[in-house]
Amino acid sequence: MFCPKGLRWDTEGEGLAARGEKPIPVNILLLMAHSIEEYDQVRLLSGLGHDVFSLGGYIDPARPHDPKRPALPEAPRHPDLKEVVDRLGTGDNLEAAKCQLPEPLLEWADAVICHHHERRWLGEQWPRLRRFIQGGGRVIWRTVGQSATPNELAMSALRPEGLEIVRYSPKERSIPGYAGEDALIRFYKDPEEWTGWTGEQEVVINITASFLQRAEATHHGFWEAATEGLPRMPLGRESEAIGGPGELPLEEIHAWLRRARVYLYTGTEPASYTLGFIEAMMTGIPVVCIGAGWFRSLPYGPGLFEACDLVRDRCEDPGEARECLAGLLADHQQARNVSAPQRRAAIRLFGKKAVAAQWKAYLG
Repeated sequence: MFCPKGLRWDTEGEGLAARGEKPIPVNILLLMAHSIEEYDQVRLLSGLGHDVFSLGGYIDPARPHDPKRPALPEAPRHPDLKEVVDRLGTGDNLEAAKCQLPEPLLEWADAVICHHHERRWLGEQWPRLRRFIQGGGRVIWRTVGQSATPNELAMSALRPEGLEIVRYSPKERSIPGYAGEDALIRFYKDPEEWTGWTGEQEVVINITASFLQRAEATHHGFWEAATEGLPRMPLGRESEAIGGPGELPLEEIHAWLRRARVYLYTGTEPASYTLGFIEAMMTGIPVVCIGAGWFRSLPYGPGLFEACDLVRDRCEDPGEARECLAGLLADHQQARNVSAPQRRAAIRLFGKKAVAAQWKAYLG
């Protein structure tokens, strides 16, 4: 458990909770490069009572930069800290602030949590962050499914000087040069929001940004082969190139996940799983998953992929996947039989309540 700057642990080293005292809110500075993930984390951490300032699309949570997710008017606003960033006067003030955190932000923060570009945003200013740790602060690398051996080796060098690591999948332990972990806390979704699958529309869907344009990482070829001759609809940014409607507002994403019969998940290398996978699984749409053998961009890629272990139907062969998809399209009751246990597993692993409790225990 974290003890905020300026406070002391008791002599037993057990902290506030062991004495039955109420945990003190933590001032958390977030460094992120993914607006949907940022929305989730600002919402979760501020909902736990922590004071959050995010150097990204939710720097002003009431007026987010990216329309993919809604505003968070209930989250804390920090016009004074935002003004510090705005005054930097660079072509990209957010990036400049993350690369060289302004002193007023470090003076305010109890903890810095970095989700992306950790070698640049943490490693290149580590002497300052080391002093921040020495002054009672906390620096956390939160992995997000983009780590490989070079990332691990770079962060390993910072571990003896106080860097903490929160993992998002146990499969990351298979990365050569693994830098260790202080906690395993998965991504989350709210089961009250991601719910309501009915499956009345006999169609296979997939929601992936730039599916064709990033074909090597997204395994678009597997999708093409597995869904050939079946009713299908790719969704997401740039899906117009392959017969889809393009990027969709949140309410239409919900609608597709609820009414479509089945979802073919082909992953995004090197991620063990993605937010889109959780959204589908938790909504209840039956998920057929590509096999781990397709993760070939890294020699240890198959050992990193976890999504295929979390669903009933996983297929290495596109022809086998097509048979599975066709069966679910033809039999609504079979699809219901897949949906219910899958959703229960999603709530157990990725449900907001469970993940919030883990962050609460970790941050104090």
